[in-house]
Amino acid sequence: MIRFKNLGRKRKLGIVYADDVPLVLIDPTSEGFFENVLGYVTENEKVQTFIEAIKEVKEEGVKAFLKPIFDPSLDGKDVVFKAGRTPAVGHSYNFWKQKAEKMQTVQEKKWSVGSKHQYYAFLVWMVNCLKKKGWTIEKSLDAVVCCSKQLGHYWDSADALHDFETTGSRKVCGVYDLANTSKMLSSTSKEDGGFWRLAGSDFVEHSGYFPLTNLSHYDSVDTDYGYGVGWLVLS
Repeated sequence: MIRFKNLGRKRKLGIVYADDVPLVLIDPTSEGFFENVLGYVTENEKVQTFIEAIKEVKEEGVKAFLKPIFDPSLDGKDVVFKAGRTPAVGHSYNFWKQKAEKMQTVQEKKWSVGSKHQYYAFLVWMVNCLKKKGWTIEKSLDAVVCCSKQLGHYWDSADALHDFETTGSRKVCGVYDLANTSKMLSSTSKEDGGFWRLAGSDFVEHSGYFPLTNLSHYDSVDTDYGYGVGWLVLS
């Protein structure tokens, strides 16, 4: 069942608006959402590891959520999602957690730092979108899991700036800023503490070593990270 039906005017690729924030709906409860990934048979170890992770996401029962199409930037103390700005790097996980908690709710939906399972659901959405655009499932999974230079701003991507791009750069399936900055995610398990960082990596990294599926666990929740931003979602 599709949720968030009253969040404003709908646009192409499922883009909706909430308080002028452009968002994309990720709905893992929709029919056939996991079909392309879980139905794929492969001998590639990286892809198989991703498929196993997606099985966990499905079993977890992740609900529908909304993701801004841009990286966050700051307007004074306010978090904004607009094109042509400097991504708000240089802050800690706790900075983003606290920022999200203070952001205004939208129709009783709250902002938060998205979880690892939500991020992986977004990657399934990306695979599905690429397939709809005419990519084979093999090519789509390879780009998300193995070498993502076609899907983001890496050191080895085409026309690489070897520096940050402004927000709203390199559109892929209606979203932007993949791998321009690394993304900070909340931990899925309450026991492990800390947070997940380097989700998708950033412009200084090589796409083959740090594809969109790349994740690393960190405990330093108060350490500022010069290449990272919080991966904020509305749910």
